[in-house]
Amino acid sequence: MKLKTLLRIIPLSLLSISLAGQACTSLAITDTKGNVYQGRTLELSEDLPSWLTYYPVGTSFQKKGPDGKNSASYKSKYQILAITTDVYFDGDDHNVFQGINSAGLSFSANMISSAKLTALTPSEYKESIPVTSIGEWALSSFSSVEEVTKAVNNGHFWAPILENLGGVTSPFHYAFYDNKGGSIVVEALNGKLHVYNNPTKVMTNGPSFPWHLENLNNYTQLNNLDRSSAKLGNIDVVQPDSGIAISDLPSSDTSVGRFIRAVYYTTYAPKPNSTNDAMNILAHAMNRFDRLKNITTDSLSESGTQGEVSSEYTVWTSLSNLNDGVMQIRGYNDINYQTFSLAQFTQANKPVFKKINVADPK
Repeated sequence: MKLKTLLRIIPLSLLSISLAGQACTSLAITDTKGNVYQGRTLELSEDLPSWLTYYPVGTSFQKKGPDGKNSASYKSKYQILAITTDVYFDGDDHNVFQGINSAGLSFSANMISSAKLTALTPSEYKESIPVTSIGEWALSSFSSVEEVTKAVNNGHFWAPILENLGGVTSPFHYAFYDNKGGSIVVEALNGKLHVYNNPTKVMTNGPSFPWHLENLNNYTQLNNLDRSSAKLGNIDVVQPDSGIAISDLPSSDTSVGRFIRAVYYTTYAPKPNSTNDAMNILAHAMNRFDRLKNITTDSLSESGTQGEVSSEYTVWTSLSNLNDGVMQIRGYNDINYQTFSLAQFTQANKPVFKKINVADPK
């Protein structure tokens, strides 16, 4: 069943609950030279229409304010390679879920149910940015997380009501990475967007990002050293093989469990010596977050009542090389990644949209 068909038949209250719980995992690794590589998965219970999108330098963007009138406008200072969707709004507006620019900045948007912003005053409408356009705006305008931080702290943002998604208020938070090793999370708190430094280079979903950092204190026992033998009850006990070290990792695919696992794998993954090694190691790490359909199922209602049942699965996974402007994408039906690069679009003088095959595997 296609997502747009699903939207027409599911009660709006149930739809908004299910969307708020959709899962995504974003993380980054560095090689021995300090080059940055970012991976990300997108989990949903239905197909999300997605496009590989290229915006050349000079692409113009015109945003609308909460009153429907023109607000902020900007032109892209950098080339952009992104995965976009047009499901938020009627029309051809492509919203960036994942992307990189030619300055080495990377962006991910993940779902979080607590993303509530205070309404802007009419005087703030003129230069305002809808949060569904944060990725496009940042990749167009900035080259580093420092620049993004300053702009977010000084900007005006509003959260559109997403009618095509059942009337839910834009339920997102955002991870940024740059090719200097910078990493931040942008998240709503007390009605305003806040910027958090991200030493872990990991972002999943709720609870809030500061909560996830605090929760790491519950996992001081984690390390990658197998303790394969011991003496218990006056008996020498020995593991039949290696791998016992990860027994303390959370096994669930909840946001909390995935955050801990992602921090573990980015901490202990081998340090790559080359670009090929880095992308290979990153792909192996992202495999730990790949979700097969029907491995867990859940009712669309959190009340426990019987009804429509959903199963989240990994719609697509992306790997980004921030230094070379390369993005690899793998859909649910694919085993191998497709490779795209900013370099292959340098002759394009207008935006390019290439549909990604992420069909629902039913």
